[in-house]
Amino acid sequence: MAFETFDAGGFERFCSGLVAAGFSPVDDTDLKTWTGPIRESLKPLTDRERMQVVFYDGWPLRYAHVKVEGLRAPHVYDGFVCLWADDDPAQVEGRNLEALWARVDAWAVAARTGFGVADQALDSYLLFDQASGYRLELPVGELLRGASNGAIIDLTAHLRTILFQVGVERDTPTFKGVLYHRRRIISPPVDLAQFRDALALRQRQHFERGLAARQDADIKTPSGGLDFAVLTWPRFDGQVDAIALGFSGHGAEVLAEAHAAFPSDSAARMRRAGSDARALTSKRVLVAGLGSIGGSVALLLAESGVAHIRGYDSDSLMTANLVRHVAGEDSVGYNKVVGVSVKIDDHAPWCDVEIVTKDLPFVPSELADSVQGFDLVVDCTGSAPMTAALCIVCAQERVPLITGALFHQGALLRIRRQAESDTPISARDKSIEYLPLPPDDTRPAGGFLEIGCTALVNSAPPWAAQRAAADIAAAVIDQLMGYRLLPDEQVAVLRPLAAPPFDVMGPVTA
Repeated sequence: MAFETFDAGGFERFCSGLVAAGFSPVDDTDLKTWTGPIRESLKPLTDRERMQVVFYDGWPLRYAHVKVEGLRAPHVYDGFVCLWADDDPAQVEGRNLEALWARVDAWAVAARTGFGVADQALDSYLLFDQASGYRLELPVGELLRGASNGAIIDLTAHLRTILFQVGVERDTPTFKGVLYHRRRIISPPVDLAQFRDALALRQRQHFERGLAARQDADIKTPSGGLDFAVLTWPRFDGQVDAIALGFSGHGAEVLAEAHAAFPSDSAARMRRAGSDARALTSKRVLVAGLGSIGGSVALLLAESGVAHIRGYDSDSLMTANLVRHVAGEDSVGYNKVVGVSVKIDDHAPWCDVEIVTKDLPFVPSELADSVQGFDLVVDCTGSAPMTAALCIVCAQERVPLITGALFHQGALLRIRRQAESDTPISARDKSIEYLPLPPDDTRPAGGFLEIGCTALVNSAPPWAAQRAAADIAAAVIDQLMGYRLLPDEQVAVLRPLAAPPFDVMGPVTA
């Protein structure tokens, strides 16, 4: 079967260029692998005289890789030179052979003179001579807080499929490990001997004792001695690099393989929480109603950095709720706020969740006491009386309010903000500046009422609930951050209705 590409003509021209440069296809590779003289720019980095050009499925959307057996340098894995990141759209430039050579030459210069900070990846495990195929994650920032040069920190880990997790208790065998910290390492170790040499004397003695205590075991079986070891050191821009080794065998036959190392501390999560996360860590939000929309809103806000969330809901999670609710099956039978808090604890440990297993009170003074001290209140109750009560009390207490709900079984979404300088929500129904929604259908969806229910089943699809939650969370963050880029009222058609202006998908304005 011929090698398939997304540009047959371009592939023929590329291969013609390879032939002109002295390359020839390797037998039985279906033109995917070519071998030829090493590029002049690579000669200072290796004593090899030959190199390979290897085509990946998807060429030229995925660039042809350059491989030099035995080449060791940053951004090289098993001889393959990383010229572009796998997800970099710029790699399509490599469809032209001269452009590929130019990229190789630029990489070779950086490999000799040093990569810029923007090009440095914390990938030292890729340089090690043996890779395990496993991953190891540990709360490196928390472990190293206050650690000095030469520190020895005992660790334990549990294995989940291909992931060793440090500091996470599971019903699986316990692996013993250690973290060694050094203040300065010039070159990351590439084999077990160099790993030993990188350690301070006391660390090396500890390391040898741990290896000596091993019984014969493979890398995924506890040995009774040292099962894994992590070496950390400052690399650049205040960041820490790490190489994690897993061991198999015992005595003189110990084999070391490098795990791919990943941080698991709160800081690593926070880096993925968005540019507003740090500012949001000072914010307190009250969420009323933790159902299919409110539960997801609370989780999104916590994941985005919000420091404190108080959730109100008197309802318990039922099995039928799972199709739309953010909580999992293990939360069925518990109050919805409890299920959401468990999810938040898993995803955003920096967020303190205050659980209230009842609805907000309707007594004005009690409701006022409930909202005081919060930076914003989110109303996801879907209850017109509660929404009206919150509009009045939040206005009196000068607490910003965001209220959001789906209408017409998920066909319409409306989000309202009531904050400083906004028109009070209670006054909008009389204003021509705000669009009235068409009356909602009060008949059961499909003519069906569930046994034992006292209300209609809201058949808004899960995607509509998630869309509503995402847009409400965006409106909350827009207000908390003081951006106020969004209007005080948003109406969106998620599924067209018959009557204009609600017969066209998208946002609707008055």
